[in-house]
Amino acid sequence: MARSKSSLTSPRTGSDVIYVNMLGQHIVVLNSAVAATELLDQRGANYCDRPDFTLFEIMGWGRTLTFLKWGEQFKLHRKMFQSTFSRSNVGIFRPMQLQESRKAVRSLIKGPDNWRESTLLMTTSIIFRIAFGQEVPSESSPYCEMTKAASQATTAGGIAGTSLVDIFPPIQFVPGWINPSAVLRHARVSRNAIQAVHDQPWDSNMRAIEAGTAPYSFMKIHWDRFVESAKAGRPQEASLADIKGATGATIIAGGNTTWATVLSCMLFLTRHPEAQRRDKHAYRGFGDRCELKCLDDFIMETMRCLPLNPLNIPHKSLRDDVYRGMFIPAGTMVLTNTTAMATDAGTYKDPNVFDPSRYDRGEPYPLGNFGFGRRKCPGNWLALASVYMFLATFLAVFELEQALDDEGKPKIPEPGVSVGLGGHPLPFECVLKVRSQEMARLLMEDA
Repeated sequence: MARSKSSLTSPRTGSDVIYVNMLGQHIVVLNSAVAATELLDQRGANYCDRPDFTLFEIMGWGRTLTFLKWGEQFKLHRKMFQSTFSRSNVGIFRPMQLQESRKAVRSLIKGPDNWRESTLLMTTSIIFRIAFGQEVPSESSPYCEMTKAASQATTAGGIAGTSLVDIFPPIQFVPGWINPSAVLRHARVSRNAIQAVHDQPWDSNMRAIEAGTAPYSFMKIHWDRFVESAKAGRPQEASLADIKGATGATIIAGGNTTWATVLSCMLFLTRHPEAQRRDKHAYRGFGDRCELKCLDDFIMETMRCLPLNPLNIPHKSLRDDVYRGMFIPAGTMVLTNTTAMATDAGTYKDPNVFDPSRYDRGEPYPLGNFGFGRRKCPGNWLALASVYMFLATFLAVFELEQALDDEGKPKIPEPGVSVGLGGHPLPFECVLKVRSQEMARLLMEDA
């Protein structure tokens, strides 16, 4: 950065703004919520672009809001998501989310050892019903395996924008048999799995739309608008490729994040059994949420202690900027370190201690889990509602205990997250025990 203005490099350790130059690419890492908010939120118009995500484009995520560069297509896709998933609009999905939550807990009453499969089925069915209007009835559904394959393919791609092919795009044209990049070979192999998520449920729901039997869904909302514009002779705001790409993106973004958050909550319930005793009231509906603030606090503390994306997907600056006297050139890649923000001792007392009651003392909910600025995930209200409804229903029936090893000692889960886009908590064990036979009976009778 040979500039006359002050550089971002700093001799101070523990700086909340760090600069790195990697093969000529300017990279800034923001380690505090203050810096992230001031740059990405308050100056969001300048930090709303994305770098090239060549690897994920090769996978098949070309028309995906997460990866789109700033421009008219990004604005269109974001408008599609915001109009459907705003905080005021997501209420239409709550009856379905509650139905799926109760279905999952009934499945757990019958087979408590299958908690991973049952929670995956729940989150898969919720997001397929939202995106395509199609319920996923059982774990044997091809949609479950399809979603798992797409999720694994995407997560194994690593941190977005940091692979060899992202840094040096021409390598994508090198034949596979001499290609030194393992992630590039992975991206090429994964393309079919990503394409299946876009094509198969779309084709199935299109048949239902043509038959007049398709329920309310993201796809149907925007397909109907497309048809109405065609009939009226109006210019199309979104192409079929835009609608298909946005609907497919809903699956991988919504389902993957929601399931990972549910697993994270189960991990911390197992690790900290006292958290299960803060509230045992039965959950009747979303209107109870104000009476169960302790559950919201628990979810937020889980997200603070185990961010699923320790480094968020990078932003990119559009123009030169100066921040605190430090010069940030146009085209700088900007990442946010959510782990550093969540463990900031200036914000949180004893930040390494899991303590949901900290929010009763006025400490702020964590920032950054769903991104910042104009790149913040527009489905965050929807995802959190699914997590909340499941946990409230689950805790009315079950409690979680630590599994025992061969010597009878408890296996205390250790928090950890996989490296990659949309991380998951590392594998752990737990034991489900029914704590309210009455609630279990009522839930089974309500089937």
